[in-house]
Amino acid sequence: MSDTALRLALRETHRVFRSPSAWLMLGLVIAVLAISGPFGTLETLRFPARLLYWAAVVTLTAVSGWFVSQWVIRPLADRGLSRVAQWALASPAVGLVVMAEVAVLNALAFGLSPFSLPGVLSLAVSTVPVAMLVTAALTFAPRPQPARQPQAAVPDTPRVPRLLSRLPLEKRGELVSLSVQDHYVEIVTLRGRALVLMRLADAMAETDGCTGLQVHRSHWVARDQVAGTRREGARGVLVMTDGREIPVSRTYMSDAKAAGLF
Repeated sequence: MSDTALRLALRETHRVFRSPSAWLMLGLVIAVLAISGPFGTLETLRFPARLLYWAAVVTLTAVSGWFVSQWVIRPLADRGLSRVAQWALASPAVGLVVMAEVAVLNALAFGLSPFSLPGVLSLAVSTVPVAMLVTAALTFAPRPQPARQPQAAVPDTPRVPRLLSRLPLEKRGELVSLSVQDHYVEIVTLRGRALVLMRLADAMAETDGCTGLQVHRSHWVARDQVAGTRREGARGVLVMTDGREIPVSRTYMSDAKAAGLF
């Protein structure tokens, strides 16, 4: 996975578990498990030890499971894989991580060997279905789509895009593309490129006077700077005048076709 995907997963995990409501939900789950004592913990552990055990299991697996699922699902979605494929590939990763963590906790709490075949099978039966359900919830949940910018009509007198005022004078030229780079937008012109701290949506709003379109959740291109195209299944690739290749995701393929790129 890329460093960008890792950073996005870390930020999303931090955002979710910074919320008091998330910890309230985890606390309720821990309390229910500690009182009911499933998987034999009611008979083998006294209540204080049982509470500590389930607190460790729920907290560790919830945080790591969320992180791993975000780390795996985002790049798969960017590559245009279907949600079923995302779920099928992400579930084993989450299940393996959760199994390993529970195995270590069971070894500490009960002295169970994490390497015995019966122990591994027992863990798989209890953890993998839960991991698959949680990953399915994350994969098939509605995802907000970036707002698409309306295409401005080309005026009689060409206007200089407001976005160029953010660049050094020597790099102000015809716009070629905009690309997300972590918290920044990389602005590419015929005279160079620069990183500007802003959102892609805000950058696209300042391209007035330049005909272009968003082709990916992380990319915008100027229409007259596209030198060539090719198809890769349901997705596409744009070859820009400067030789770079920019992907067209399935979400924006209809817009690219309407613009005459394919």
